[in-house]
Amino acid sequence: MRRIRPYLGTAVRGALALLAAAVAIASTPAAAAAAAGSELWGGPGARGAGNAGARFETTVYVSATSAASGTVEFWSGGAVVATASFNIPARGVATIPAPDALEGTGAFLYHVRSDSPVSAWSETYNDTASGRFGVSAAAIGPTEFLSPGDEGSGGGVEASSSTEPGRSRANAGVLCSTGSTSDCQVEVAAFENGNLLGTAVLTARAGSVAQGSLADLVPAAAEKSGLALRLRVLLGTGLPYVVRNDNRTSDGSFVPLAVTRAAFSTAPVVNYFTGTPVTGCAPLTTTLGWSTTGAVKVDISGVGNDLPPTGTVDVTLSTTTDLVLTATASTGQTTTKPVRITIFPPSTPPTPDPAAVTTTPGSRVVGSLPPGIPANVTIEFVQQESTGSTFVLNGAGFIYTAGSTTGTDVVKLTAQGNCGPVSATFTATVSASAGPQILIFEAVGPGAGGVPAGCYPKSQITLYWLTANTVSVSITNVEFPVPSGNGAQAQTTVEITAPTTFTLTAVGADGKTTSKSVTVAMDSILYTPVISPGSATVMPGDVVQLTLSSVPALADYNQIGWYIVQLPSMGNFRKLSPTQYQYTAGPLPGLDIIRWGYHNGCGVRITEFAATVQQPPPPPAD
Repeated sequence: MRRIRPYLGTAVRGALALLAAAVAIASTPAAAAAAAGSELWGGPGARGAGNAGARFETTVYVSATSAASGTVEFWSGGAVVATASFNIPARGVATIPAPDALEGTGAFLYHVRSDSPVSAWSETYNDTASGRFGVSAAAIGPTEFLSPGDEGSGGGVEASSSTEPGRSRANAGVLCSTGSTSDCQVEVAAFENGNLLGTAVLTARAGSVAQGSLADLVPAAAEKSGLALRLRVLLGTGLPYVVRNDNRTSDGSFVPLAVTRAAFSTAPVVNYFTGTPVTGCAPLTTTLGWSTTGAVKVDISGVGNDLPPTGTVDVTLSTTTDLVLTATASTGQTTTKPVRITIFPPSTPPTPDPAAVTTTPGSRVVGSLPPGIPANVTIEFVQQESTGSTFVLNGAGFIYTAGSTTGTDVVKLTAQGNCGPVSATFTATVSASAGPQILIFEAVGPGAGGVPAGCYPKSQITLYWLTANTVSVSITNVEFPVPSGNGAQAQTTVEITAPTTFTLTAVGADGKTTSKSVTVAMDSILYTPVISPGSATVMPGDVVQLTLSSVPALADYNQIGWYIVQLPSMGNFRKLSPTQYQYTAGPLPGLDIIRWGYHNGCGVRITEFAATVQQPPPPPAD
């Protein structure tokens, strides 16, 4: 829009059209009155001297069907510059010229307040020897302002800067409502035959006007005709408009704009939100980085609020966490993007069972390690007082042999876990005065899995035992003599037809005794356990809840054992209850397999869960 002060730059009388009032929202003639209301806005207007001796004036007309009184506020630069009052009778009109305080202040808008419904319009003109030239426009009500996301479209304009007859000039502008809670921003886009020539942004303070020549706003559109325009409200509450100025007639007219509400989104764009690293051991310090477009602030759950639209921050986590970034635009619209930080589960230390024993020189102790311990366990004597003692790993078990002298031995067992080495110790106190000891006494039935049970109607049961400091042993329900098992494991086989308790009594050289019992059950039914789900395809860090069923009695669930067949993802698996289990996928891709076996004196049945852990997609490039 051409402006009348030197910084607005008016060349000829036709430029007075650039001082036009509000845009015609549809095809309604520009001079028609707006819908009746008690609060209206209009403009822009101007008062002052232009080029070539022209003088510009604006007059506001207010009319009413019934008596009305009120004020007209004249706004410029975001503030009220002058106020005029009016009192009109029924079917009367108030004619209010722009006050002297507006002389030379540039483009302004006006705000009509009335105690009764009124209509209003304005005329901006200049008088020359050839006549009066100008444009008129109706004032608008508050609902006609556009909000962020709304746009107006129109066409048939020329982006010329020439003042030659037969040419015309187009100007775009925005009236920013006096009640706007922020500055108004309007994007002006010019199109030729459907092709975008370029865009520009007009910014106006609340209670002010901003406008510019289309040729200046979009240089690629200069001297082109037959152009289409699109004006989008990016921020604030305002009314965009387009004025066409005809050099031949020196008149200006508004280009009708078709308004589309909520035509586009003003939500911000999250270009990227990443963590470096996204996996590791607790406590893990990761650097979060993000970039947004159109946001005024960023919130990250559990990290902070009012963060800058683009930035980085360090955060330390102890558990797997989904962090959510929320970008907020000046319009209040938001966009979210999550990132998962996966914390590896703690490794299980290779704690031996038993972890501490008291024994005699030359005796042996047989024990086991917890299930799921990796095969890379190393051992080290951190204290070895019993001369010649040894500690040997044997798969998931171990054998400790006391040396020839008394003393205390301490063996350190170390496993390499996800988050570094974890350790446990085995302590053996070797004493010559130890009494008789029963180190092992167990019963194994014919079923798989070493269950101490038989199967009806009768079964062969094998008893195993290992003692120390013992000269003889006896076993109830075994009528024949048995070896002592002193220092070397002994066994015997018996037949049972009903549940039976066997008690082994060991006798030492000093006549002291010690006893240990084992009860062998008798089973008749072999159940097949069912795990649900049986398989899953997951991403690193995903958690799957598993339910075990098809075993009728709670007591029978104690006869179900599980073991990890393979775990290449380095994930985690744990038992929550006899029927509930939890699997957590590790950070690496692969096929994890866990099996359950129901076993009793009659045999074993197997079920399996398989999880395919997929490779996560790479983060977007910066």
